This record gives sequence, structure tokens and C-alpha cells, in this order.
Amino acid sequence: MTQKIGIDVNEANVGSRVGTGQYTYHILKRLKDISPQTDFHLYHRDRLVSDMPTEGSNWHYHHVGPARAWLRLGLPLNLFITRAHYDSFWSPAHNAPYYVGSPSVVTIHDLAYEYFPDLFLKSDLYKLKNWTRTAVKAAARVIAVSQATKDDLVKLYGTDPNKITVIHNGYDSDIFNTKTKIKSSHLDNFNLVPFNYLLFLGTIQPRKNAIKLVQAFRLLKEKGYKGKLVLAGKIGWMSEESLQVIKNSQDAKDIVMTGYVSDETRLALYRGADVYVLPSLYEGFGVPAIEAMGCGAPVAVANNSSLPEVVGDAGVLFDERDPADISRAIMELKKDRDTWSKKSLNRAKQFSWDKCAKETLDVLLGKQI
Repeated sequence: MTQKIGIDVNEANVGSRVGTGQYTYHILKRLKDISPQTDFHLYHRDRLVSDMPTEGSNWHYHHVGPARAWLRLGLPLNLFITRAHYDSFWSPAHNAPYYVGSPSVVTIHDLAYEYFPDLFLKSDLYKLKNWTRTAVKAAARVIAVSQATKDDLVKLYGTDPNKITVIHNGYDSDIFNTKTKIKSSHLDNFNLVPFNYLLFLGTIQPRKNAIKLVQAFRLLKEKGYKGKLVLAGKIGWMSEESLQVIKNSQDAKDIVMTGYVSDETRLALYRGADVYVLPSLYEGFGVPAIEAMGCGAPVAVANNSSLPEVVGDAGVLFDERDPADISRAIMELKKDRDTWSKKSLNRAKQFSWDKCAKETLDVLLGKQI
């Protein structure tokens, strides 16, 4: 008997994907091919973007309105009226429809908002706190992207650990590797010289902790570091203080802000980085750290949440609230860059979107609980 899976694909159905959008898109691209015998029904609110997987015999799109209050009204009403029933219905990013009519599976990426509520917009905070808790409680199964996130679900929400499956994110090794040819113009556009800059890649927002990294950069300059600091990523919410600190920094002329960058530019930035640094206050997983490792960059990450779990012994940990300790970790990597680069490459081999998609499908089909 053919099994049927329903999926909310809105996170992937956007033009410029980051975070949960990338996660959803990479899994969708693989599900269609790894399980041709499964019937997938994909629900979306907005018009499909051009690079979404094409419709086929086992891949059916459903454009459902109204866009307003979609998870609270549009989608639940459609599922109810059409009497849609699936072996499971997957919501890839915290929020699930109020009514599903099928066993619900929800992916939880992190509970950062529970630890740092002041770093979130009030409107977002209400949704995250209430909608996530409701979705987790109603779910038949929960996917956590790290053991750290699973532990938080059990600790903060009292979730039954037996219904949570940990499935690590992957990364796109077809793009982020040491073999793909890159154009020098990707670095030239920002006046960067390979192995003469430190790299952070992520949204500029308080949780990413760019201020402490800028302060650590000052300490490195005082010790004679001649390179630049690259902050790559779009400007996010509540970024005013971070931007002001960057602008007023004594080293502002050596701080490069790229804005949102394409995959090709990200590859070039990773490959040319002296060290990749992720000073976040909290991460559910931290895919950029694995992408950087896949490109051979030595990696220094904050010693919190999922980051020690993700990098293992292939990266150097630091206290994210202490600029001196951040600079210490960077210098430790620079002293033996080749060795740390090899460790990065070996660690990255443990993560792939193929593996993530296969394990996710197992949960959706009830093979894992």
C-alpha cells in the first residue's frame, strides 16, 4: 500500500533561503528521489519559486489560501474540508497547523528564545513561545536537529524524550568543498587576500554576538594581526547596536560587511578564511560551521548549546562573552592552521543532506520514534 506524506513547504518556497529555509529545501530536493514509491503532498501559501522540485507522479503541490493566518485558518480549513489524511504531516520549522487530521511531525531547530527572550521581537517571541510549545505537545513525533535541542525540549517543555529523534543537519558538499573552482573576483570584490582575514557568516542580529567578535578583533590587532574581519550575511532584526559598534570601532577600516552573499561567494569566503569564527550565544545546530569545515577552514566556536556537539574535537571552543578568550582560540588555530584544516575536513564528512533526508523520511514513515 502506498504511503502518503503531507508537508508544509513554505519555509523552502522563498527566493533567498537561510536557516530553516535551507534545511527544508535540501531535504525536499532529496525526498522525491529517495522514495519514489511514497506519495508526497506539498502545501504552500505563495506562488511557487522556480527552483522548487518539479511536480511528478509522486510529488503533488497544493496552493492553499488565504495567505493571512495561513497556519491558523487557511491550511487547517483546507485539510478539514478535503478530508486529507496522511501517514504523517511534516512541519519543518516549529509551527504546525492548528488542525492536521493526520499524525503530526514537527522539526524543532532551537529554543534560543526561551534563554534570550530580550533578543527577539515581541511579535516573534509570542509566536515562538506559544506556537512551538503547542506544536510539540500535539506532535506524534518530534525531530530535533541536535542533542542539545532535544535536551532543551525535555528540560523546558517536559517533552517525552521517547518521541524525539535527533537528526543532525547536513551541508551541501557539492558546493562547499576544496575542489570546486572559484573565481578570484569573489574575494577581489571585497579587497580580500586569501588567508588574511577572519570570517563570520550569519545574520547580523544580537544572538550572533558580533559585538564580542569585533572586540576580540581589536585585541588581535593589538597583538599585531594584520588581516581583516569579514562579517558576511544580511542585516537582521534588532541590529542597531551591533552596527553602531562596528561603525565606531577603532578597526572599522579593516571590517568588511558583505551583506547577503551567494553560494559561490560563500564558498570563496570559506576557502580563503584564515579562521572561521562563530561566537553565537546559542545555536540549534550551526550549519555555517560545517560548511566552513567542508572547505578546510579551521573553526572556532562558542562553548554553548549545540556547537561543541557539532564541531567535536575538530574545532577550538571559547567563552562567547569574553573577547580575550575568543582571541585566544583564534590564535590557537592560527599557530597550526594546516593540522586544524585537516581536522575540519575529516569532521565535515560526518554530515550530509542525503543522510539527513533519509533519516527524516524514516521518521515520517514511522520507522523511527
